Amino acid sequence: MLNTFLFSMLAGLATFLGVYLMAKKADWAQKNLIYLISFSAGVLLSFSFLHLLPESLELYPGALTVVLFSFLLFYILEHSLSLHVCKEKENCEAHETFTLVSWVGLLVHSLIDGAVIGAGFEASFSLGILSTLAVLLHEFPEGISSMAVMLYGKYSVNKAIKYSSAVALATPFGAVISSFALREVNGEVVGLLLAVAAGSFLYVAASDLIPEIHKKSKVLNIVLTFFGVLFPFIAGMFLE
Repeated sequence: MLNTFLFSMLAGLATFLGVYLMAKKADWAQKNLIYLISFSAGVLLSFSFLHLLPESLELYPGALTVVLFSFLLFYILEHSLSLHVCKEKENCEAHETFTLVSWVGLLVHSLIDGAVIGAGFEASFSLGILSTLAVLLHEFPEGISSMAVMLYGKYSVNKAIKYSSAVALATPFGAVISSFALREVNGEVVGLLLAVAAGSFLYVAASDLIPEIHKKSKVLNIVLTFFGVLFPFIAGMFLE
C-alpha cells in the first residue's frame, strides 16, 4: 500500500509539472513537448508488449481478448467525449461544453492510470515500478493538455490550475482505491486489469502520441521513440 501511494503521488506530480509549465512557460512547454511524446510513445508500446501482456496472460488466460476490447472501448470513449485538444477553433463545439467534457475524460483517464499502478504493485514490485514509469511519462503531457483545454475554454489561469490539479490528484486516488479493492480478489482479476491497462496504453500510444510525432518529422523524434522502446526492457532487467 505504501509503495502504491508513494509512486502514484510521483506520477501525479508529473501532471502538476505539466500544469506548472503551461501556467508559467506555455511557449517552451508546447515547443519541447514533442520530444517527451516521442520517448513516451516508445515506452508505452514496449511496456505493454514486454511486461503488461505477458503478466496479464499468466494471470488471466483471456487477456488478449480483453486487450482488444479495451482498445476499442477507449477509442469509443475518446471519439464520443472529444478528448483531443482542439488545434483549430472552427473545428470545435461550444467552448464551455468542449472544455467540461474534455476535463471529465482526462479525469477518468487519470483514475485509470492510478488503477494501473495499483494493479502493477499487486502483481509484483518490479511491475509496479514499471507501471509508474509508464504512467509518469504520459502524465506530464496530460497536465499540459488539461491546462490547454481549460485555457481554450476561457477559464482564468487560477481556475484552470484548480481543475487541472484535480486531474493530477485523480491518479493517486485511483491507485489507493484500486489497492484496497484488489486485496480481496484473486490473481485473475489483477490479470484482467493489467490487460485493460495494456489496451489503454496501446491506444494512447497509437492514437494520441504517434500521430503527434508524425507532425514533426525529425530524426531525433525517431531516435527518442526507439530509445523509449528500449527503456522498459533495460529497466526490467535491473528490477528483476
